Amino acid sequence: MKKILKLTSLLFITALVFASCEKEQNLNVAESAVKDELKIVNNSVTAKAAAENVAALAGGGAGARTITLGTNTLSCPGGLCTSFGVWSTGVYTVWFQMKFNSGFYWSRGGKCGYGILIGDQNTGGDPGWDGNGGSARFMWYCPNGSNTAKGSGAYLQPYVYYRDQPGQFGNDFGKKYYIQEGVTYNCQISVKLNTGSNTDGYVKYYVNGTEILNQKIRWVTNDAKRNVNAVSLHTFRGGSQEYWKAPVTSSIYYPSASWDAQ
Repeated sequence: MKKILKLTSLLFITALVFASCEKEQNLNVAESAVKDELKIVNNSVTAKAAAENVAALAGGGAGARTITLGTNTLSCPGGLCTSFGVWSTGVYTVWFQMKFNSGFYWSRGGKCGYGILIGDQNTGGDPGWDGNGGSARFMWYCPNGSNTAKGSGAYLQPYVYYRDQPGQFGNDFGKKYYIQEGVTYNCQISVKLNTGSNTDGYVKYYVNGTEILNQKIRWVTNDAKRNVNAVSLHTFRGGSQEYWKAPVTSSIYYPSASWDAQ
């Protein structure tokens, strides 16, 4: 059996819901220099959603779903933040398909797709400097978009929290993959946990088979936190400033997703 199935008996498998209001960039500062996230603010989930998430976990994946981003909203209340309990102490990978539906209003950007959470699951401006946790997720960004301009030239980029991150907010490593509305993208994130206090772990990102990041990394230095314990699905606008909002609804379609220890 795969590791996830061997180890789930150690866990009370539950659907965890997170709300993380995230990224941003100051137009007066170099693009990768400043990031602005808000803390988790809402941990509610319906019983039906929880049951669906547990069922998805048992299969190591999730079925198709469309997530609508609300008008003039930021963070999880304007989209969806949820996660699925998993367990690994080695290598973990998530694969998923994602499409920004036709007419998608880019605005400035936001978090999207499935991701991997480690230890204390650091997001939302809580850096991994204490060595207790981290995360690897995607975001989309559109430099000229705003709440009054749809924008153009949007791209996907990594968004990573870890022990040695250079700033308070997720590191994008200066990587990007340009995207269009109405196109399905095959995405993958893989992480390998480091040993001890060594920088011998890694994080890898792929879009449509193209490697956009392959980085050696020190995720944690606390042995008790050296574990992948959740797969996230975070889809929302933000940033915290008004220019991350959009005056219309838009949606992102996820045809499929799967995840597993390796």
